[in-house]
Amino acid sequence: MPNTLTLRKLLDLAEKKSKESAKKLGKLNFQHLEAEKKLNLLLQYRQSYQTRLQNLSQNGINHVELQNFIRFVDKLDTAISEQRLAVKHAVNSRNTGNSEYQSCQRRLNSYDTLSQRYQKTAQLIQTKAEQKELDEFISNRFIQNNSNNEK
Repeated sequence: MPNTLTLRKLLDLAEKKSKESAKKLGKLNFQHLEAEKKLNLLLQYRQSYQTRLQNLSQNGINHVELQNFIRFVDKLDTAISEQRLAVKHAVNSRNTGNSEYQSCQRRLNSYDTLSQRYQKTAQLIQTKAEQKELDEFISNRFIQNNSNNEK
């Protein structure tokens, strides 16, 4: 049977790692959401510029302004591509963090179950010892009473 102190240390360590993992997963979730927000903002910005370009094209735009718009939209497209990669990286990091968290939770649950079993076994052993002690006491009393009655 494992040492109570050792089991307690393992359980405490597993709880600490689980909490750290949960905090890390929370940060990764936040980073993922922020990356998606930034991507959506860039996409909206690009759509807005695309609409402005179409409106200006219908009303007439000179060649220099058209080239500036096109270059700016190209830069937005580059930023969008880079942000899509950032979102993909954030998703991968979040998935890795989630797996790590689940692993920590399984380990914590295992140690907790082991600790509960140990406590139940220790309680059962103590109850049996107390019962044995009580039985011996009653037996000794019975023997004493019988020997006193025989005299």
